[in-house]
Amino acid sequence: MSEKIEKTIKRLNKLIKAGNSAKALKTGNKFLKKYPDNLDFVLIKSKILFNLEKYEELYEFLNRYDEDIYENLELVKLKTKLLQHFQLMDEIVKFVNKSLIYYPDDLELRNINIDTVGNYVEIEDEALLQEIVKVNPNNSEGYISLAYVYINYGREDCSKYDQAIGYFDRAIELQKSDPYYDNEPTWLYIDKGDALIESKKYQEAISTFDLIPDEDINAEIKIRQKAIIYRKIGDYDKALKLIDLAIEKDEDDDSYLKEIKGTIYLCMEDYDSAIEYFNQSSAKGWDASYYIALALKGKKEYDKAIEFLNKIKHNEYLLKNGKTDFEYEKAQKLIKTINDLI
Repeated sequence: MSEKIEKTIKRLNKLIKAGNSAKALKTGNKFLKKYPDNLDFVLIKSKILFNLEKYEELYEFLNRYDEDIYENLELVKLKTKLLQHFQLMDEIVKFVNKSLIYYPDDLELRNINIDTVGNYVEIEDEALLQEIVKVNPNNSEGYISLAYVYINYGREDCSKYDQAIGYFDRAIELQKSDPYYDNEPTWLYIDKGDALIESKKYQEAISTFDLIPDEDINAEIKIRQKAIIYRKIGDYDKALKLIDLAIEKDEDDDSYLKEIKGTIYLCMEDYDSAIEYFNQSSAKGWDASYYIALALKGKKEYDKAIEFLNKIKHNEYLLKNGKTDFEYEKAQKLIKTINDLI
């Protein structure tokens, strides 16, 4: 850097500190025309625009420099703040993750990387998530998001649940050894347990749920999910005992728990009790129509069952985004089964 440029940069920084942003911007623009690739002048102008709250102008200005920004850590952090101001979550994830390739040991960037992925739960781009955990192997939130991606895959290919469980295990391991997370990650035990239920690993799921202490905020969920497991393995007495305990402990709305109790009676072929609990529950839309249809099918009231199933319509969001509507397909399959019985 020439002595003239160095002196100019020092003078501009003094003007910024003194609050004379207008003069600093005018001088900075003059030197930027002469030295358009000088990142020190780019940084100075960026600081001024940010301080003046000219965020749109700054966004356009920084976009001109694209890859060059990564050469200057201060510019990286300033652009990150700008993206946070606009709440451009997708851009933050990609930008910060790429920045960590250049500055892998920067604690501030690593924490932003973890927090952003953790809060931005809609990330479904597996390639991006794989890149995130490759760049920052300690990003537990990245592994959690990957687990959710593989849970979605599991709806079409059950073998994918094993990969989801593996990602949950890695996230649990990281969070238990990280002082940033104060408490036992019991909510991850619940998500892992649910994935184990889907993969039909029921005993392992019970063991996972039992890791949740009885005094934990998630203890009621543990009891509920264990009731579901015992229903699935055909131990209905134990399932009913647990769901009644969950209903007794629930301090808010037990209507969802009554829906689960209805499904236990459904499996026991006590269809009248099942319908009674479904009507007491909060079940709406697909849940209410499908479960009541199953009970009516059991009672051989086929026309009524089909009437309930016909209430289940295509999910427009899934159709628009080219995704499989499993609930609609399940309802249609049951209609066909009932028609074959008539």
